[in-house]
Amino acid sequence: MSQPSLFKTDIVKVSSLLKKWWKPLMIITLLAFVLSAIFTGPSFIKPLFKSAAVVYPANIYPFSTESPTEQMMQMLKSDDIRDMAIRDFDLFNRYQIDQKSKHPRADLYSTYSEMVSINKTQFESVEISVLDTDPVVAYQLCDSLLSYLNQKMQTMLREKYGEVVRIYSEKMVREKTQMDSMETALKIIREDYGILDFEEQVKPFSKEYYKAVASGVAGNGNSRLDKIEKKLAEKGGEYFALKEHLWRIRGQYNDSKKEYDVARLNLTKEITYAHIVTPPEIADKKSYPLRMLLVLGATVAAFFFAVVLIVILENLRGLAAKA
Repeated sequence: MSQPSLFKTDIVKVSSLLKKWWKPLMIITLLAFVLSAIFTGPSFIKPLFKSAAVVYPANIYPFSTESPTEQMMQMLKSDDIRDMAIRDFDLFNRYQIDQKSKHPRADLYSTYSEMVSINKTQFESVEISVLDTDPVVAYQLCDSLLSYLNQKMQTMLREKYGEVVRIYSEKMVREKTQMDSMETALKIIREDYGILDFEEQVKPFSKEYYKAVASGVAGNGNSRLDKIEKKLAEKGGEYFALKEHLWRIRGQYNDSKKEYDVARLNLTKEITYAHIVTPPEIADKKSYPLRMLLVLGATVAAFFFAVVLIVILENLRGLAAKA
């Protein structure tokens, strides 16, 4: 029962203090309201305007275990894209960074990270948010980040496909050289030995030759059939091996040509790498500071601070009177 009564006693004391000091409290509160309203105005705190875009990754194939969304975020947060924004929008001067200071670039990067945010949403999309004192610049920078993303991704993929094009181009040259060499060897065999198609020639010739041998017309080494048989025996195996190898190399060459054509297409095509769900817009009202909240917070804080000071002052007076 003592605690409620003590609490009630404290409430009564505070209420009596508020009645006693209501004029100073009102003056302090009004003064805090007026001063906070003045110092949160645009003359002291520059208003910031926000432009935001929500995008999904498109035509992005992860290089590791990252998802396309995570890879898009990595690209948007990369030094290359940040440096393009710094260059194109002259952010050293825009953010009023003293380039003669001890760490100007570190200061710039810190301010940039406060003004530009890249975050993944719960729906696996990416939100790009830009703050600036000029709503048009905020919009332009947000829109440019999407353009920088396309440039960055296209540069990376063109480097990758450029390597693929070079690899398959060199491979095709080697395979073409092999094919030409084998075609030349086959041509010599056809012209010098009369072997036009070994598989098609050897079966009917064998029947005719064995019949001629059985009848005594061939087999002595001097007949026309004996000479043909000798040529087939000498170069038939080589012809067959060359033809089979040529067939395999030609198949490899055709496969290389397909890969080369695909890589060449990817190297030259112009595509985008983001599906824009919510495009950036020019803001028609500021996003920061929330002036009414700041004024209200400062006013309430000043009031309670004044009450605490009054309670302390009254307690000190009471102690002094008892002494």
